Amino acid sequence: MTCPFLQEAQVKYCLASPVRKLIPIAAAGRADEKCASQAHATCPVYRTQPAESPVDHPASGPCPFLGESLMQYCGAAPVAKMVPYSESLLSRCGNNRFRYCELYLAMANPGRANLAPSAADVDGLPLPDGLRYSANHMWLDVGEDGLCHAGVDAFLSRALGPAERVSFVWQTGEHRATAVVTVDGVDHDIVFPNPFLLTGCNLYLRSNPAPLTSDPYTGGWLFEGVATPGTTEGLLQHAAARQWMEQEQHRINEFLQHLNNLAADGGVFVQGLASYLDREQMLTLFHEFFSPLRGKRDQL
Repeated sequence: MTCPFLQEAQVKYCLASPVRKLIPIAAAGRADEKCASQAHATCPVYRTQPAESPVDHPASGPCPFLGESLMQYCGAAPVAKMVPYSESLLSRCGNNRFRYCELYLAMANPGRANLAPSAADVDGLPLPDGLRYSANHMWLDVGEDGLCHAGVDAFLSRALGPAERVSFVWQTGEHRATAVVTVDGVDHDIVFPNPFLLTGCNLYLRSNPAPLTSDPYTGGWLFEGVATPGTTEGLLQHAAARQWMEQEQHRINEFLQHLNNLAADGGVFVQGLASYLDREQMLTLFHEFFSPLRGKRDQL
């Protein structure tokens, strides 16, 4: 599946020019165009080519240095950047990764409010049905081609609140992908519990961490890579995930009742919970709900 904003264009360009300027063929064919006619013989670039050039220099017809190619570009970008068709599948535009592109998200759903109530909510917290969830509140999206994205779910992002800084321990390689999120001056390790082949991270979060809280399932994604045999082990989906989230909501409310009355009206705990807890309370909370060993502890 490719991005709906991915466009194609046949372009012309000069093989002899030191600067390759791509001209869409739809914009070519003007009366003053030299390249496609015998007028190319008057072109300064053509006339400077050595006689021993492997390309013939016919006196009539189009210029022998006139090249053509099929290119692709983003129709949502303010400035079109041409990419050779053969390289398009290497970018996020030519596969399911486009769903996590900021330009796509802005054009497909302007003014989106990812945390707004919907039918996919569980007690007021979004839980998209097409994702897999880990016991420590990370989500995983695996495409048919094996490409995957991972991030924090709405439960964890609500507990963290606005982040001051996001950094990444690794950006490539096979790891349990790890990010360090700083909230109120305290660093929190966010670890996906299963390994996968990490190919990139959402480096935009380093300059603007806000989407981690406002759009945890889209613009706030953390990691991308390729799934390995154990990547989906122990993850929950569909009805099992919803039942688990309901239990987590009940469990955290019980946890907070032993500290302070931080549960909001309706049962959803307060936004930015981390800022209301002291260091010891926060460490206890992370150990109980967000540790990468959480699922393994529950199985013992």
